[in-house]
Amino acid sequence: MASQLTGPCDAAQAQGQPIYDTDGHELTKNNLYQILPADRNMSGLCLFAASIAPVDCPMRAVIARCWPKGGNAVMIMPAEESGGSVPRLSSDLLLTFKNIINMCMMELQWHIKDYISTDQMHVTVGFNLGAPVPSKIERRNKLFRFRAERHNNGYKLASCHKEPCRDLVLYDYEGYRWLTVDKDGRQPFVIVFKKCPSPCIPSSMSHVVIPN
Repeated sequence: MASQLTGPCDAAQAQGQPIYDTDGHELTKNNLYQILPADRNMSGLCLFAASIAPVDCPMRAVIARCWPKGGNAVMIMPAEESGGSVPRLSSDLLLTFKNIINMCMMELQWHIKDYISTDQMHVTVGFNLGAPVPSKIERRNKLFRFRAERHNNGYKLASCHKEPCRDLVLYDYEGYRWLTVDKDGRQPFVIVFKKCPSPCIPSSMSHVVIPN
């Protein structure tokens, strides 16, 4: 079985170690990052917000072929306002795709939501069009919180929306690999963080539309 993180996401936590990018620098909430596979056999693949149709909200996180300057940039920050500017291991984090032109016309903060077509809990971004958008306070609850841990030659992410915390894994659907919460013992998706140059305006300012 894939290893599971323990402990409630909202429990008081000792300060964890910083998370480092591919240049050996600490991650900070003031920078944006590309999330890339650590597995060299997956080189050339990047993380994107993706939709099944041109207008499909919410969207979901997917691994796809990198565009010329990479995938969609991600902001990573401590979930607690008292957490400072440095995301840390074993602590609650908020992640948001940034600098993306999207038909949803809303902030693309990560959260966990089921998807009927796959019977999986997906990393989801954005919300249903016309539905009330959760408040800033609501966007800090367990569905929006993730954790990072060292794993092999990189890091793994986990969701603690239910106990015990579970790794984020890749799930094959419609010819693409989607980021979902483990439910059947899959190996975690091992990643690295590559700092996006400032100003971070990659060519991948749009999300991916998966062909029907």
